[in-house]
Amino acid sequence: MFVAQVFGHSMEPTIPDRAWCLFKKPAAGTRQNKIVLVQFNSLGDPETGGRFTVKRYRSEKGVTEEGWEHRAIRLVPLNPEYAPIEISGDLAREVLVVGEWVAVLGGG
Repeated sequence: MFVAQVFGHSMEPTIPDRAWCLFKKPAAGTRQNKIVLVQFNSLGDPETGGRFTVKRYRSEKGVTEEGWEHRAIRLVPLNPEYAPIEISGDLAREVLVVGEWVAVLGGG
């Protein structure tokens, strides 16, 4: 487990701006509809411009000869004033789930 400070308003009211949050290592298996900390290799969060974002994870998968692949990943904010981050096709490889959100430890 680890603690990180989350900046921005896209996950309010559940995660307030500047809140310290507890994350755990992402579990094997589906991340569907979980709130996750994501690292981007070359993309950035539209709200903060940073390489990390916290959002609700949704994905569409397709079957290939090698197994499966992401057709699209949608990182959804809880605050309706913000748009989801849509990631499709090959850009899905740019997304690394670093942790799964557990709790807010305190406000800013």
